[in-house]
Amino acid sequence: MVEKIKENTFHFQLPKVQVLKDVVEKCETVEIKVPEKKRENHFPEVFQRMKSMKASGSGSIFAQQLRKAKMMRDEVAELPSVILPSCLNQCSEIAKAVLGETEANKIHQENVQKLSSMTDKDILREQQQLLQTLDPKLIALLKNKKKYTSSSNQILVETPTVTEISKETEDEPEIGEIHEMKNSKWLHMNHMEKEKVRWMASLPPLKEIPGESFQARFDFQGRLLEANVDLPVTIALHHHGEEPERAGYSINELMLLSRSSKMQQRVLALNTLANILENTRLGIYDSCFEAPLIPVLLDNRFLMLVRFCLDDSAPSVVAAALVALSRLLSSPFDETCLERCFIWHLGEKQPNLCSRIQMDSTDQEQEAEMKDYEMSRVDVIKVCLRMDIPLRIRYIFEEIRPEAPAVIAAIEILTRMARHSSAVAQSIVDCPRLMDAIFQFFLPKDVTSLCTSQEQDRVNNVYGLPVRQVLRLARVIASWNAELATRLVVKYALLESIKIYVAIDTVQLNLPTQEALLLVLDSYYTWRTLLRQGVGIESFLEFYPVWFPQLQSYQSSISMDSGYSNSSNARFSHHLGSSLLLLMEALLSACCTSGCCAGSCLGDHKHLHIKQVGGLREAVEICVAKWTWQLRKITDPIPDSAGSLLATGIHLLATFYTHWIDPQAPSLLDKLCSSHILPLLHSEPMQELAKLLIQHSNLSSTLQSCSRFPESLPSVCATAMGGELVPIMASSNPFPLFTSIFRLLRIWKDKSASAQVVDLRIPNSCFDYLVNLTGPLSSLSGNWFTRYELQFLHEFLMICAEWGAFTPEQSRLAHQVALTAITSLGPGAEVIAVDWILHLIFQKDFILRGFDLDTSLEQLHLNETLLSITLNGLSHVGNFYSDQLLPEESRKHSRTVLTLEHRQILPTDWIYLPLVLLYQRDLEKPLEGNTNIVETALFSLRAVYVLLFLQPTWFFHVQPTEHYARLACTFLAGNDIFLDKTINDYMWPILRKLARQHLDFSRPVSGVDDFIDLYERLIDQFEAVSYGNPLFAAFLLLPLQQHQPVRFRLKLWCEHPNALRILTLNDQQMLHSLDHWKEPTANEVLLIKYAASIRSGTITSQRNPVLFEIATHHITHYVERNPHALDKLNL
Repeated sequence: MVEKIKENTFHFQLPKVQVLKDVVEKCETVEIKVPEKKRENHFPEVFQRMKSMKASGSGSIFAQQLRKAKMMRDEVAELPSVILPSCLNQCSEIAKAVLGETEANKIHQENVQKLSSMTDKDILREQQQLLQTLDPKLIALLKNKKKYTSSSNQILVETPTVTEISKETEDEPEIGEIHEMKNSKWLHMNHMEKEKVRWMASLPPLKEIPGESFQARFDFQGRLLEANVDLPVTIALHHHGEEPERAGYSINELMLLSRSSKMQQRVLALNTLANILENTRLGIYDSCFEAPLIPVLLDNRFLMLVRFCLDDSAPSVVAAALVALSRLLSSPFDETCLERCFIWHLGEKQPNLCSRIQMDSTDQEQEAEMKDYEMSRVDVIKVCLRMDIPLRIRYIFEEIRPEAPAVIAAIEILTRMARHSSAVAQSIVDCPRLMDAIFQFFLPKDVTSLCTSQEQDRVNNVYGLPVRQVLRLARVIASWNAELATRLVVKYALLESIKIYVAIDTVQLNLPTQEALLLVLDSYYTWRTLLRQGVGIESFLEFYPVWFPQLQSYQSSISMDSGYSNSSNARFSHHLGSSLLLLMEALLSACCTSGCCAGSCLGDHKHLHIKQVGGLREAVEICVAKWTWQLRKITDPIPDSAGSLLATGIHLLATFYTHWIDPQAPSLLDKLCSSHILPLLHSEPMQELAKLLIQHSNLSSTLQSCSRFPESLPSVCATAMGGELVPIMASSNPFPLFTSIFRLLRIWKDKSASAQVVDLRIPNSCFDYLVNLTGPLSSLSGNWFTRYELQFLHEFLMICAEWGAFTPEQSRLAHQVALTAITSLGPGAEVIAVDWILHLIFQKDFILRGFDLDTSLEQLHLNETLLSITLNGLSHVGNFYSDQLLPEESRKHSRTVLTLEHRQILPTDWIYLPLVLLYQRDLEKPLEGNTNIVETALFSLRAVYVLLFLQPTWFFHVQPTEHYARLACTFLAGNDIFLDKTINDYMWPILRKLARQHLDFSRPVSGVDDFIDLYERLIDQFEAVSYGNPLFAAFLLLPLQQHQPVRFRLKLWCEHPNALRILTLNDQQMLHSLDHWKEPTANEVLLIKYAASIRSGTITSQRNPVLFEIATHHITHYVERNPHALDKLNL
């Protein structure tokens, strides 16, 4: 569980990062042009040494002259003097250049003597006189120059009496240590630099930060520091930036520091940013910033910054850049959670993490012209491809050969890129020499080198050692299609490496123990992915003599006892056993669903003969029988790993019995289920385990889904808002074991007649879990990991429906849960959706079991004949919806594909989807004369009719206005659907029920850009083809109620007089009380239109009774309040 940051009342304001520029050292050297001295001769004069000068003592004549000049300068320095402004210093430099150093020293000496002979008052008086004689603009110019002149350009002398001359000197704080340091014998301290020495003084006190927002600062581990935290300076978090009294680095400072000229500073900045990104992906900072951190970094070209660092000449900078890029693109925690799913049934499915931003045709044409930072707002992975990240990684592997953390980070980058799409995965495989280098360096096949490597190389240098993250990369690539999987096996001999790692003793591997064990598990996971793609079957069968003894050893060596199961060795043994059993289950599924099954499956099969897997069923049944008996006797909670192991064994048997066509199969299944599975289901440990269903449910969780990732870089989100682990991934997850039991029991009922009379006795906590799912959907319903809970829910609902285990109240709950949860199903769950539509949602017997229709007819005033006809035809409605929404082709595809899109297959208003599709087809091509139009509309309205009256709570989870917009397709698709009598029979009760809801046409409607445009299309259609149809007219009047926006009334009364003329509705045909169209009183603009329509005869009391009554009511009330309004209305 990820630790959550403690809540406080502060919000950390993330500063807007400046656009990065080159960091250039400021040069303060002033160039001085020395005027050329005119000479009489054209050649320089030759310097002649005075012959009277002779060398005496030590040193040459030149050295003697240097010593003499130095003695003269020292004499000048000993005289008392003042701090001269830098302009005088500059003048002295010019004098030296023009007059020579000796003459300049004489002038300087005279100036110093003159100033020393004057009092402070005399100096100030002379200064004021000089200032009055000079041009004010010149003075201002000199003052501005003085502000930016370094204090190091001043001449320091010891006379303290004239410090009042310079106000800048007067305002600067004195630092007591300066003179002490200058007087010491420290190296290079003879010339003091005040700006630098200031940072050696004590820190200023921490300031009170006003308000709730302040600039976020982090330590080197990426932890956010509190605003007023007082940390010692010895931990190196104080620096020469903004807010020197506060410890830590801001994002802006780290971004700038990563471009420093000092290699150590670049590494420090990149490592800190990587740690910040890791904490951000864990959700620790979800409620800390005003805007999510990752989108802010992307907007400020962090991706480009990392790319620059990848090209750095320093290996340590390159390694840090790889880690930072890895943390930006992916999360190790998410990858760990995805790997954990591999010990669950169907856990080999992988998410497709492509960008959620869909580019239109215009954007796609301009994509090539977009700059990298612009493209990063659309698709980050495409930007990585444009930056040639795979090529750069290959160069790093071959030439730089970084240490282990950088290698793992590079593999994680490629893995995240491969999750984007099959095209990106293909480009990684096609990258020249990249995969060759990876397989050569990090998946070696030489067993002797694996066992004889030097000990000191096994931690930092992973070259020549197996890196399990490479196997993860391989299976992500292989999960896209069989072609990529075959290429990895054929060209890079992936299976050869896997077989070596599976067969070798992990003790012999020169790897840390945990890494060696995880390497074996990853080998199983990757092989299972290959089997799902139909690759590696023959290799598996060749290895069967190795697998089977290992399986037999589990009968005696593996125990479900809690004392044994809670040890780390036992957990690994359980996971290893789960991986092996699921590997065998994948073999059975690959062979028996590939279309190659001839005759008795597992008896006469082209690829899998019963002799090749001889004893498999018996060995697994012995293991399952032993483990179920042990779990029934356990007193502590069932260990998570033990439950997963038993679940995988039951799933293997379920797959075996599903495809095994043999006369003795039913009797063997009877013995297994009645003797072992049912007693386990009824046992006390399973009753306790069922109580954890609600606690581990994503569908009923109150946690909020995270929004920390941009749509251009989506994630599977293993943590919810605030860093909380999604419930289904927590330990002691009960869903896998219950899912396997319910699946096997359903197969038993289908295969054996004796199962019909068995008392199922499902734990009551399972039905309590069902009650928690009847409310609105949790925000985690769309989470990737929720699919494993939906598998359990499918098996649970189906077994209760098939066995009749529901009471009437529970049947009604199950019906509502199926309606609600079907919108949470993602790609790959099409079969589940079809089962729910056919056997739960539109199943007559199931509905009759849960609803008292006699009471419903009385309470809802339903037409008994119409309801009876509808219920009798529900099977046809179910078949219609399954064919329309989930065609057989999509179901077949979902059963074979391994990489699935991260989305929902059905919208919230899926009940209207056939009507919407009908309207879209009519827009593309008119549907006149198509006999299927009315049938499509009729089936849709029957479904709406049943669910509206039997499940109103679920039905109005969708806004009533959205129902109105979807029903509008009945009038807009085709020209005469609404004229059909049967359509009218269903539409009238539906619209009357809808009119009594709180309709609000001012709210936005999903799928409708502007509702007024839709309403205008309705009016145009009404004028064109309705012939004054009362149903259409009543539908058109709903947005004209007085509490609705006035623009709808203006649209009809002001712009469509023809529609008013044919709108001949009477009181009995109204969908709601006429009072809703009368109160409150209309405004003056509408009253004028009402009066004009009556005066012109557009509406009359005989032809348009409802419109005439509405208009006269508003006019009468207005005139009563304003007696002089008759002239304005021209009445």
